[in-house]
Amino acid sequence: MQNRFERCLIEQCAPTLAGIKPGSLFNYTAEIGEDIHELILGWNKTLEVKGLSVCLIKERSCGGLVYVYRSAMLSKLMSNKDVGCFLGNRRFPCGDAEVCVEELRRRFRDEDGFPHEIGIFLGYPLQDVRGFIENKGDNFSLCGMWKVYDDKTLAEKLFAQYKKCKNIYTAMYENGRDIVKLAVSA
Repeated sequence: MQNRFERCLIEQCAPTLAGIKPGSLFNYTAEIGEDIHELILGWNKTLEVKGLSVCLIKERSCGGLVYVYRSAMLSKLMSNKDVGCFLGNRRFPCGDAEVCVEELRRRFRDEDGFPHEIGIFLGYPLQDVRGFIENKGDNFSLCGMWKVYDDKTLAEKLFAQYKKCKNIYTAMYENGRDIVKLAVSA
């Protein structure tokens, strides 16, 4: 059963495991007899030595949305004046990445819809997150891992980098490399 969760970690979170992206998100459906809370707790404990956190950001009846992130990278990102101002204007507590993650979890739990600020937590460029919110998901210039509103060249480079990372990590995992060994230390 754990292999399914591991596969999701590799396929959806490789750039975060590699330390080139602050966070990744994936939907996980638990199988009968599988406890999502135990999986999250176990993987969080296992990966914390590498500077990674694993949390259930939105619980569903048979699983939920799993967020894997690097707190240090998020803190650095949120210390950027423009990012901090954007999040502050969207009523996120400024300064502490962990407090911001808790606020994001609260919004997933308590509010209808999808908090689009999550793009910041996933490392999407600020202008693309703003563009998505302002345009309600329309009028983008490129669609890949996210909808691009600003720098298409940068986005294409990031898409290629993340895809290459996923392919390398998937191949290494399939050849028997342990996820903990694949995860880069903070």
